[in-house]
Amino acid sequence: MATVTKSSAERREASQVSAEPLPFTTLPGLLQYAASTYDRPDALSYPREGGWVTWSHAEIMSSVRRLALGLREMGIERGESVGVIAPSSPPWLVVDLAIQSAGGVTVPIFKRISVQSLLHEIRDSGMRYLFVGNPEEMPMVHEHASGLVHLVSFWYSGRHEEFDRIMALGEERDRADPTAFGRMTQEVAESDLATIIYTSGSTGLPKGVELSQKNLVSQVKDCKARMAGDPRVDVALSALPLGHVFERMVMYCYIASGLPVYFVDDPRKVGEYMARVRPTVMTVVPRILEKVAQRFTEAARAAPGVKGALARGALARASRRPVDRPTLNPLDAFYKAAVYRRMTAALGGRLRSVISGSAKLDPEIARLLMNVGVPVHEGYGLTEAAPVISANYIGHTRLGSAGPLFPSVEIRIAEDGEIMARGPNIMRRYHNDPQATAAVLTPDGWLHTGDLGEIDQDGYLSITGRKKEIFKKSTGEYVPPIPIEQALSQIPFVDTAVIVADNRTVVAALLFPDPQRTAAYRERVGLAGMDVKEFLASDFLRRETQAAIDRINERLHHCERIERFAILDHPADIESGELTPTLKPRRFFIEQKYSDLIEAMYKSVGGWK
Repeated sequence: MATVTKSSAERREASQVSAEPLPFTTLPGLLQYAASTYDRPDALSYPREGGWVTWSHAEIMSSVRRLALGLREMGIERGESVGVIAPSSPPWLVVDLAIQSAGGVTVPIFKRISVQSLLHEIRDSGMRYLFVGNPEEMPMVHEHASGLVHLVSFWYSGRHEEFDRIMALGEERDRADPTAFGRMTQEVAESDLATIIYTSGSTGLPKGVELSQKNLVSQVKDCKARMAGDPRVDVALSALPLGHVFERMVMYCYIASGLPVYFVDDPRKVGEYMARVRPTVMTVVPRILEKVAQRFTEAARAAPGVKGALARGALARASRRPVDRPTLNPLDAFYKAAVYRRMTAALGGRLRSVISGSAKLDPEIARLLMNVGVPVHEGYGLTEAAPVISANYIGHTRLGSAGPLFPSVEIRIAEDGEIMARGPNIMRRYHNDPQATAAVLTPDGWLHTGDLGEIDQDGYLSITGRKKEIFKKSTGEYVPPIPIEQALSQIPFVDTAVIVADNRTVVAALLFPDPQRTAAYRERVGLAGMDVKEFLASDFLRRETQAAIDRINERLHHCERIERFAILDHPADIESGELTPTLKPRRFFIEQKYSDLIEAMYKSVGGWK
């Protein structure tokens, strides 16, 4: 294998980080550090009835203290898994940090999940308790999980007697022994398991990624060194689910940095909240930035007269101009004053860092936004790395790259181009799955990422492709194509199905017909006399295919469901280059060959992809 080491600048940064260590090694310690260091009255805020409900550091600390002690009184043991399924919010964090303060393991579960995945995650993690927010929105959990775990509703509903009882138990324990909480949190070691996060696997069943206290705290410290947030001026907006390790780790970093955080309660209102909160920093997935760019473009197209012409000219200039040019020429300066400032004002006008992760961002979208004045900093990582491996940051940004390595992370590029990573952030293992663990973790701690990449002489990592057979949508969600393609191949006329999802907003499918199966199907439905190509393009076949896909979608996780499909008028074959000699689809070739058809499908979805 070809080893790539950090640049001298990276080594200097790592030494600077280690020279100024933060005084905590666990996440319960992080919370206590933040509460004693900052003691903000506006640490966390959540929208409610047109205003904000605000939690101070003292209130968060008090709630975590009582809940953690109550969990111990309930019999939660060290190392025991406890689930949480709720909207991202301050109470979500209270439950998470209380579980860990009690020595437990937080298992976040997503609201939009299949019944099969829900039951698998409950059974695989061994949880006995599941904290549920807003239960009226989650009837599936009550219907299918109530016989497996004890459900505890909290905060979002008016009916949370059990939660109140646990809090009361903790308060009683705290009064009886004021030192109990301190002793309990001191028992939590950096080697302890902090969380199990379930992520999509190639077989369709999620795999549980075990992350320790050390894994997450090392990331928080690296993040804090790179973000350099100033609690006197910075404001964070949180728009991504805390169930994702990306947003969760960054949230811990916000807390450790003393930044006030405002939560978004509806992803469709991100733009509205940006204008209200006027954040200086936030994390996003590419899809959010795609929508921002789309909004800018559509507004420019719709604007009349001179104003519209000026806006269109400014965006055309922004889409072409190099982002690393240090000074503005007179035209760029004019566009900045006359057009770009109005656009960025709609986003609050104070952004200094928009961190994009979970999937690759289209470099042309990044170019346009950066030249308009949206400071995009793209990063790269995966859940198994807790999650960040590299990231661009203020003063260190290169368009199209995933940025320099995080200070405590090292990588090497294998002979086949695969990125391998090692560091204090790398997961312990997959829960209850030694075979899958052995497939991605070497005995000396190197993680096979499954992604292909290269690193330049300045230490910037670029992602060049994907080795593993799993796609990542622009929303950051994973889609295993093979099980879906196998299901699609059961449709009566289909021979080969090819899923398109990588860096896309939704899943689409190309369906290649089998001549013999198509002939048999035509005869069965009484259309044997119809021309083959006419049949393949018929409304009848589209309706029947849509009905079959609807049935397949019922068995899929929401992020895997097929939203668009196209029926080809010929089979895929080896001679045309669409299939390998072993009859596997050549994905890259097919996507290139049918790029116009694919783009036409996605235009009907909307957005940049």
